Amino acid sequence: MIKSAGLGRELALGQRKLQAMFANSSPQMRRAGELLPGDEICHLQTGWACQLRTLSNGRQAIIDVFLPGDLIGLDVALYRGSPQGILALTALTMRRVAAEDALMDLMAYRPAALYVAWLLGRRQQRTERLLATISCLDAPGRLAVMVLDFYTRLRRKRLITGSTYNLPLSQIQIGHYLGLTMVHINRVLRSLREARIVNLEKHCVTILDLERLTGLAENGGAARSLSTRVGSNSIIESARSVGEAGSQSAIAIAEF
Repeated sequence: MIKSAGLGRELALGQRKLQAMFANSSPQMRRAGELLPGDEICHLQTGWACQLRTLSNGRQAIIDVFLPGDLIGLDVALYRGSPQGILALTALTMRRVAAEDALMDLMAYRPAALYVAWLLGRRQQRTERLLATISCLDAPGRLAVMVLDFYTRLRRKRLITGSTYNLPLSQIQIGHYLGLTMVHINRVLRSLREARIVNLEKHCVTILDLERLTGLAENGGAARSLSTRVGSNSIIESARSVGEAGSQSAIAIAEF
């Protein structure tokens, strides 16, 4: 939420500028497993994608996951030759624009530049949340944060209404995202299912007990005094506030 009315209006103008830019491009389709070009900014309309980071030993880590409605490539376009890539996790539909020309155009218009900075700030918050989760929580806590994060983002985008959603990540990919082995993930998922907290079966996530899942995300399975808070924007607060009305003095700005 944006508390400044003036800044909120500027961001709304920048959002409209970006929407108009993508409206002029034709929808493109990509198959699951395809890498997206690194010289374009893409508006993901349907499907999921993830950002990869290739390590010096050749292994890959997943450092972000993109959902329908997200913008992809605002940061990647700035770093040519970076050992990163965007992978389509599912078949997807997107609109795309040439990154360099688009960024030059956007930076020349103050509201658009502010909106791009705001989007990059939101992206940075997700990255910091993931780092805090991996650093501070055990395996049950990491999985709980991941499940809640996707649940919250999908609800805010109004892509789901209940407590069930499709998760197109394999257990190997979840491991690359959370820094866990597939054996560990399988064991923890089984224990969460048996405890009737969350069930993940055939890529379908069903949250069975939101309160207990939130407790795991706060403290981990060992109930230690830990927190995944990053500033005042923790995923726990986000999960609890989904569907609630914001303050009258705040202005809601969609990510895109």
